[in-house]
Amino acid sequence: MKPYKILIFILLTFLALGILGFVFPDNGVTIGSIELRFPSPQAVFAGENDKVINIEEKLETLRRQTSISEMHSIVDSLLFFREFVHGNIARLHFPNNDYMYLDKFFARLEKAKSSSKALHILHYGDSQIEMDRISCIFRQRLQDEFLGEGVGIVPAIQTIPSVSVRQSYSGMLSRYVVYGDTSQPRASHRRYGLLANVAQLNGFATVTVGASNFKQAQEGTKQFSRLVLIVGNNTANFSATCQSRVHSIKEDKKTVSIMTWDFNTPVSRVSIELKGKAEIYGISMEGKSGITVDNVPLRGCSGTIFTRIDSLTLSQCYQQMNIGMIILQFGGNMMPQINSQKSIDRYMNLIARQIQYLKRLNPHAVMLFIGPSDMSKRLNGKMQTYPYLSAMNESLKKTVTDNEGVYWDMFNVMGGENSMLSWVKHSPAWAGSDYIHFTEAGANQIATALSDAFLLHYKFYATRKICDPALIEQFMGKK
Repeated sequence: MKPYKILIFILLTFLALGILGFVFPDNGVTIGSIELRFPSPQAVFAGENDKVINIEEKLETLRRQTSISEMHSIVDSLLFFREFVHGNIARLHFPNNDYMYLDKFFARLEKAKSSSKALHILHYGDSQIEMDRISCIFRQRLQDEFLGEGVGIVPAIQTIPSVSVRQSYSGMLSRYVVYGDTSQPRASHRRYGLLANVAQLNGFATVTVGASNFKQAQEGTKQFSRLVLIVGNNTANFSATCQSRVHSIKEDKKTVSIMTWDFNTPVSRVSIELKGKAEIYGISMEGKSGITVDNVPLRGCSGTIFTRIDSLTLSQCYQQMNIGMIILQFGGNMMPQINSQKSIDRYMNLIARQIQYLKRLNPHAVMLFIGPSDMSKRLNGKMQTYPYLSAMNESLKKTVTDNEGVYWDMFNVMGGENSMLSWVKHSPAWAGSDYIHFTEAGANQIATALSDAFLLHYKFYATRKICDPALIEQFMGKK
């Protein structure tokens, strides 16, 4: 055969194989007991560092593993829970591997259904949670289970758009923050409050807050039955008016106060008129019972700023607002500065200080730390996971649990090293072209995985409550 014919034959063969790779079912074809599979061209030509991870299949597997809908007995349930809490990648990691660690908090969540005061979960994070991403789905899932309404606490001056809240202000208010670069306005004091920012009132101002009209807004945020104003360091005769009802503080007061308006029927939007001199730490849209999750995005923050906030102001805010859980979601902004184990250790010392500080100010609150996502940078001409990210994730897990906190390993839930490549390539994209931030669709995936894991641990708690302790000990070991 002539050389050009051989070449044509080879090219036609490759073309036929390529077409077959495109049209062949991803899950293969079964003929009798034989399963036939054919690799896609993407998988064939992917390099070592461009490994294709079927992340959608991975997350769907996690969802199947976190479903107990088909269980028919307590024994089946306990077998499932044992496998989950001991080995599932999406599980929560507890101090001393104590699977009962959240039992008291779960009991508080149940009591919140019939309480006269909403239980708050504060979700602090970096830019990954801006726009109420992740928090909004976690909030809705918990409100579906434990009741509650409203989006929770927001600052008087909001500079970051949200899919859940529409708000505006006018008048003599000035905003100061404790996080971000030096271009951000700093106060002359440390009384930033529980949102890490404060609005200074000097005269008269109006703040309007309410549900947004974004289609992404969750159902629970669209109405609220109670409005709470968090205020401190006011001069005499400070007043706040909402729907013609006036609350006032007659004397100078340095400590934190709250003013509450209850509505006979739920509302979706209200205005508050403020008069006098005071520091405004936040405004909460909530229910008269149940729970809410407060979204607190701190752009550019690595989670090390809490010790810069006045301890008395912060502890009083936590107490007044019934904060039952504090979520910290940080690490990504520190990653570009991590270039050795020594730099990881320095960051761990700072994180340990923050956890200890927050636990001291609010000893009855549970601490949950959500670790960083996978992040990629160009190394040797290819996009790869940051060199020390995996090591930092493991160090964070140990630091958090050693300091009586709970850890959720987002990095490994995503797929571990180089999983960000698959999230970017997914259709629709689950992460942006910066190989750092989630898209809305990706944030929804993470929020769903987090919610599934958290509620599964709760279902384990609820199952144990109706079980013979001896049976629990048989399956799980003595605690």
